[in-house]
Amino acid sequence: MNGTVSTVNRRALLLCFHNHQPVGNFESVLEEATRDSYLPFLKVLAEFPSIRVTIHYSGWLLQWIEKHSPETFSLLKKLVMRGQVEVLGGGMYEPILALLPERDRLGQLGALSGYLKQRFGKAPEGIWLAERVWEPEMPAALCAAGVKYLPLDDYHFVRAGLETEELDGFYITEHNGAVVRVLPGSERLRYLIPFGEVDEALQEIERITSRDVPFPAAIFADDGEKFGVWPGTYEHVYEDGWLRRFFEGIVSHADRFTTMTFGEYAAAAPPRGRVYLPACSYVEMGEWALPADRAARFGELLSEFRSGKNLENKPFIQGGFFRNFLRKYEEANQLHKRMLFVSNLVEAAETSNPSKAGVARDFLYRSQSNDVYWHGVFGGLYLNHLREEAWSNLLRAEAKADAALRGTAAEWVEATKSDLDCDGGTELLMRTAGLTLLSHAHDGGAITEISLPARGVTLGHVLTRRTEGYHEKCKKAVGSFDGSTSIHDALVLKDPSVLDALGVDLLQRASFREEFYGEKDSPEAIFEDALPLAVSAGKDALFDCDQSGVRIIARFKIPLVSEGVDLLLEKTLVLRSGEEKFIAVLRVRNLGPEPVSGTLCSEWNLNMLSGEGLERYYCGLDGPKSLSSSGVSRDVHEFRVVDGWRNVAALATLNRDCAVLRRPVETVSLSEKGVEKIHQGVCLKILFPVFLAPEKSDSFLIRWAFDYVS
Repeated sequence: MNGTVSTVNRRALLLCFHNHQPVGNFESVLEEATRDSYLPFLKVLAEFPSIRVTIHYSGWLLQWIEKHSPETFSLLKKLVMRGQVEVLGGGMYEPILALLPERDRLGQLGALSGYLKQRFGKAPEGIWLAERVWEPEMPAALCAAGVKYLPLDDYHFVRAGLETEELDGFYITEHNGAVVRVLPGSERLRYLIPFGEVDEALQEIERITSRDVPFPAAIFADDGEKFGVWPGTYEHVYEDGWLRRFFEGIVSHADRFTTMTFGEYAAAAPPRGRVYLPACSYVEMGEWALPADRAARFGELLSEFRSGKNLENKPFIQGGFFRNFLRKYEEANQLHKRMLFVSNLVEAAETSNPSKAGVARDFLYRSQSNDVYWHGVFGGLYLNHLREEAWSNLLRAEAKADAALRGTAAEWVEATKSDLDCDGGTELLMRTAGLTLLSHAHDGGAITEISLPARGVTLGHVLTRRTEGYHEKCKKAVGSFDGSTSIHDALVLKDPSVLDALGVDLLQRASFREEFYGEKDSPEAIFEDALPLAVSAGKDALFDCDQSGVRIIARFKIPLVSEGVDLLLEKTLVLRSGEEKFIAVLRVRNLGPEPVSGTLCSEWNLNMLSGEGLERYYCGLDGPKSLSSSGVSRDVHEFRVVDGWRNVAALATLNRDCAVLRRPVETVSLSEKGVEKIHQGVCLKILFPVFLAPEKSDSFLIRWAFDYVS
């Protein structure tokens, strides 16, 4: 086979398959994906040596395949060596490049390029852009990294004003003179391959390549997991023979079009012209990035388009913008902003002490894996084991960078006041070698990060329950997939109890957030949320912070005022260097003319990853209890929340006996296998009894210590 193809009256079919697994996904998932998709796909492809394709594997996945499935890796290398397969580059750990600093964009692209050159003998000239998230300045970084071409979706080009009939070849785009070539992948082919009839897909290929222009091309670029991983597709694609029939159909049409790799086509075909693309991703991403009500309406519009209605309006329909996931999900935004903080720290460490920075940058890059920064038809942000992996890698990068900058001494503390999450308020980031807390002064000092950097463990990322655009559809979900329907078009309810977890939180899930209830409000009523709105401390707080030697003391003052109640709540956090513990003090002063009786409720949300299993349980709340249990415990002086799988236990010691409420936090979300319920963490409410005469005060104390289970 040679790479020289005449451009006279030739028509091309460009097939690109993108294979990705997020960093930290379960070994069983990777094994199943390799067994049911990656390997059988290559085996069928090898039987058709005249068919050339372009394949992309996220770097972390390809490294895993090389180590754990040598048969798959060897077959891939064989197909590359005989010129049948071109392997694309991209970000090493599949980040959204637009969300990264320029240095990290180049670093991620360079890391995968270097790995592919080492394994296959040639650096890639093309890349796969994660989730096809394009922003207009992107060519600058791509060109600097040596990238010559990449596939996007036809939607990018339609949004730029092109007619669909023009999307049969590659275009040139640039940013301030930095040039790359972009190829429009067909949305219609994405839905036909492999879910339509083979003849229908071949007819669409012929239609796309029917224009009387030099070297027209039909371009397919989509997930390889559609070929065996998505529900029902293994039977449909392999056992029922869809892929084999498709390849046979391509061979039988050799007189009408020829398959080519992206590199071959880019070298042989003339460009269609210049284009400037708007900030965009594939059309479904525009649905998922919107607020829930608008997402539902946009989803209805997409269904109309797929059924052939109102197609003349589709070029003018935008949907949401990817960066608005950082607005929609505060958890994604805080992870992203902490990632930027650590990226700067790693850069400083490498500049100051490169020999000691070690693997800090690789840990940083792993934390940038895109899945946990957004949510759509797959679990993404909702999958707490993936969030944990991102946080773990981020904390390890931070710890390595700190060690390079500070040496081996554990006796240091650092408190940073800034608008870290870019929301207009002030955050206080308190760091020691043993503990990190992120507190929000504009939310009464509430804490959203509780991390143990030396262990790479974080306990604060409990996902807030929200309404999603697909929640109404959940109530109409079907029983199973048949493999011939795209997961974009049907919802499957994995378990009827899923619907019990539908709920909405009024505030972001956080810890060290307080409310005040009246003296007649029982613990049971508070537990059942059966009371009117309590007096909340979730508001702007006056605060100050002392950083002296080996200790950080942060103080917050918040008024608790309602009819008959005039209290001042003073909250204090105390951290000491090197310790995996801290003290939270609540001091309440009665500023009113009358006595006040009631309950001060301090809420804490912790993520132990799962609510079930012998390794995860409560101690001290009426005996050992599962983390999925709910209830009210009285006369509690001390309790533990245990995660034996991560070998961490949170021990809370109170300065007086209290009632403690516990319940799991569960969400409803989509995955490729259907609608599922996910345990996001536990919510604990510690109830301190308050009896205060005028001008009197009382103090309540919680000591949190994080030890090992064994």
